Amino acid sequence: MRASDVVQTLPVARLGDAVLPAMRTVTRRDLPGLVVVDEQDQVVACVSLTDLIGLVLPRYLRDSGPCLARTFDEAHADRIAESLLGAAVRDVVGEAAERIPVVRADATLVELAETMSRQRCALVMVEQRETGMLGVVTARRLLEVLVDAAVDETPR
Repeated sequence: MRASDVVQTLPVARLGDAVLPAMRTVTRRDLPGLVVVDEQDQVVACVSLTDLIGLVLPRYLRDSGPCLARTFDEAHADRIAESLLGAAVRDVVGEAAERIPVVRADATLVELAETMSRQRCALVMVEQRETGMLGVVTARRLLEVLVDAAVDETPR
């Protein structure tokens, strides 16, 4: 099997979309990340769930580490995402999108597993040479295929 055999399409957000509703879509649909497209529907970024969590924090908190984070009480913690009110996807996507690895459509499942493991990323974009982005492979989908193959081939 190749990456193109296990690729998935995920809901997309446009650069001009409000970021909080886009994040809400990710959480409500239990998605591993957010695929971002431009006005021509070309994939320009893919942001992992972990990176989206980081974007909820103001930059000064991300840069300062756990010491400053510990000073926030629950009343403030419950409202931390308010800093993103009115922000567009384009305002935050550049900070997090560089981490998502890209593989060729003919990458093997072993290559996908190695890439996810090395990059510590649960989402890999799959690129078709002629047409650009084909979709994504999630860690959940890859593990499902690998485990199913092992179980199906185990003698009973």
